[in-house]
Amino acid sequence: MTQVDPENTLAEPILAYANSTRNKDPYFFDPLGDIGFKRLFAAQQNTDFSISFINHVLEGKRQVVSLEVLKNEYPGDTFLEGGVVIDMVCKDENGRFFLVEMQRKLQANFKERSLFYASRLITEQAPRGNRKQWAYALKDVYVIALLEEFTIGTDADDSWLHDIALVHTGTGKVFSERLAFTYIEFCNFSKTVEQLASGLEQWIYALKHLNHLKKVPDSFTEPELVQFCEAARYINLTKKEKDMISAKTKQRWDYYSVMKTEKDLSREEGAHENALKTAIKLKKKGASAIEIAELTELSLDEIEKL
Repeated sequence: MTQVDPENTLAEPILAYANSTRNKDPYFFDPLGDIGFKRLFAAQQNTDFSISFINHVLEGKRQVVSLEVLKNEYPGDTFLEGGVVIDMVCKDENGRFFLVEMQRKLQANFKERSLFYASRLITEQAPRGNRKQWAYALKDVYVIALLEEFTIGTDADDSWLHDIALVHTGTGKVFSERLAFTYIEFCNFSKTVEQLASGLEQWIYALKHLNHLKKVPDSFTEPELVQFCEAARYINLTKKEKDMISAKTKQRWDYYSVMKTEKDLSREEGAHENALKTAIKLKKKGASAIEIAELTELSLDEIEKL
């Protein structure tokens, strides 16, 4: 699993946005934040948004007509074992399960974690009794993982969409359609609004950039996507929700500020180390201290101590 350098992808835009909006409310709240994600996707009254998004993700594979939002907490078999809390779990009209998980920062073994979550939805299907009659008639389980600041480390590292299925390694034919994974990497999605070529790309653009926009892009023509953006207007939030989002946002700003400071210091230390190495080489070649100081920007005291 590879981690994308946040300074090049997220830190600078987030810090710039923080400085520009520090004393005023944004037009839209962040749909990828805990509060925004649950408000827009995990609420039963907003299943139209989830249906549209899932259908775009699974286009050509499955078509969802209706969804029911299910419980997202699955306790362990024992108190010490602990349970599982999933961002969103829903079921369609045919009994197929959809697990949508939002992960912002890199987490160790995330692929294994998504496998574990999917296994819980599989084992939960088993009846408490009369399994012989049930005969393992499993319903499909689809995992859609939204990754903001890291990738799953595939061979196609420049791609932002990864579909994973159980296949025969010799022929590539699907072994079973009962379990499938889709990983969407926001850090690898770099298209501008003018370059969006599909409904899914419009959804990904909205999820990634909405809280930085001042209006819904004119190219967004799908009713559910437009309604999704309108529902994400900051003025729709309660005071409690605004306070919670403000606290979370400040935490992110502080995190990136500290991270950027540490990286700048690391660069300075690295540059100084390289200057010392260069000075040693120049000194061996007979260069004067003044010449070395001009070339390396080191002080004469530092050069004399080498």
